Amino acid sequence: MRITPELLEKQWNSIKYKDGGFLQIDTQHPLEWHIGYQSVSQQALLLVADTEIGSIESSKSMIVSYRKRESDNKWTLSFELVRNEQQSVFAILCCDIIEHSRPAANEKDALMLVINRYNQWSKLLESQRSGLMSEQSRKGLLGELLFLEKRIVDTKQLLESVQGWSGAESTDQDFMYSENWYEIKSIGASSVVVTISSLEQLDCTDQGNLVIMRIDKVAPKRSGAVSLFEVVQRLKDVLSADASATDLFQAKLMSYGYIDLHEYAEQKYVHTGTRLYRVDESFPKLIKKSVPYQVASANYELDIAALENWVKG
Repeated sequence: MRITPELLEKQWNSIKYKDGGFLQIDTQHPLEWHIGYQSVSQQALLLVADTEIGSIESSKSMIVSYRKRESDNKWTLSFELVRNEQQSVFAILCCDIIEHSRPAANEKDALMLVINRYNQWSKLLESQRSGLMSEQSRKGLLGELLFLEKRIVDTKQLLESVQGWSGAESTDQDFMYSENWYEIKSIGASSVVVTISSLEQLDCTDQGNLVIMRIDKVAPKRSGAVSLFEVVQRLKDVLSADASATDLFQAKLMSYGYIDLHEYAEQKYVHTGTRLYRVDESFPKLIKKSVPYQVASANYELDIAALENWVKG
């Protein structure tokens, strides 16, 4: 049975002693899992294993403790959240670690999956207090992934296509290839403006492209709707033919703040159109050399209807 955050919260609430009590859960898992409280009202996740657990560092968000029990010589590993403002995501984190390690063939492999997943979560919680991407970030990532997917289909180049995805590294443009650069903007179907978030975003010596993608949240059963999770899985399937491309893609997803979570499979989106605009010297844009030197930064909106002279497709 799949563990859910709601089920975990219900089980936590069923524990009467909140100053050190633990409850075993999920007996069908390769590892022995317990939930409980390490200190007063502080939820914790605990696993017990016969296999020795290597050193794991705590983070600013989580205290990780491991030790060998004298009573039975088994090893224990516990995760306790430090930041109270992240309490709402702790059940999601615990469920994800448990489910991520469930397919393991044995205890040793399961422990490796647990540790790797904890390290991913630790990085996410350092950059995102909620542990989950904001709605704006999800739509932005979805637009970039749909563009990457089309690039792979058109060029048949797996590794090269992923290497060109530079938005994950917070560069000024989202995609950089030898022949061109592309800045992706995901906006709603009814939007009449597009926001340029910096003076550097359209500032490049070579001619490039502004790509406007119309993406909206829709009901789950809407025809043609797709989730962020589904698009990620589609790309992983395509990239599976190249191990280097797959590893790089996974690393870039992590840099963006994404890991496979059930929450990203629930919300559906529909992509209703894409238009490319040529960004050259004549394109209406604010860049460093076109504003007073006293202007250190700026974001601005472009009227999409006024950009027809630069439409490419």
